[in-house]
Amino acid sequence: MTENQSHIAVFWDEKMMFHRLVEDACGYCEAVAPLMLAAPFYKGNYTGIIIPTGFSNQQYSKLLPVLRAVSGRIKEYLEDGGRLFVYGAADPVKTGNPYDWLPVKVEYHFEFAEHKLDVDESSPWRSLFDGYDTNAFATDGWFTTSPGKPIAITENKFPVFTECRFGKGILLLASTHEYPSNAFLKQFAAADRKTRF
Repeated sequence: MTENQSHIAVFWDEKMMFHRLVEDACGYCEAVAPLMLAAPFYKGNYTGIIIPTGFSNQQYSKLLPVLRAVSGRIKEYLEDGGRLFVYGAADPVKTGNPYDWLPVKVEYHFEFAEHKLDVDESSPWRSLFDGYDTNAFATDGWFTTSPGKPIAITENKFPVFTECRFGKGILLLASTHEYPSNAFLKQFAAADRKTRF
């Protein structure tokens, strides 16, 4: 029997508290900055990749142009069995579609609010909400167009968390504003193999 591994990468401009949260849950977290990600020699092998909230907001991050530049590699990573967890773009300027680097169609509405969520209890990814009150859960918006299966929907009937199978991989999209639960991070990180990025 193959033992589960855990090697998560967080794509962001610099190390932050989120990296520590992932390290505490998973034991290891690789911080990948935009310049490294854009380098032609960059290679990584991961059980999962996380792109945090605000990746499209130029006040906080320079990541979006790089994600667009490596969109072909992101598609291949998912096709080959990778796991990708992408948060809300959180861009109040709204200059174009911040998800156009994904291999599926995603459209997003930015609006910070608390919502009562209807969570699909049959989904294994519902652990994202462990320890949180889903009757008043903070989000930075919702998905007006998203692929796959909704896991959590707001009272306005738009999803804030979805799962999409792509190739052999899994794409999770969340506009949730809270940190993911420890249980979710462990579950997301655990895999019987790493996928090359």
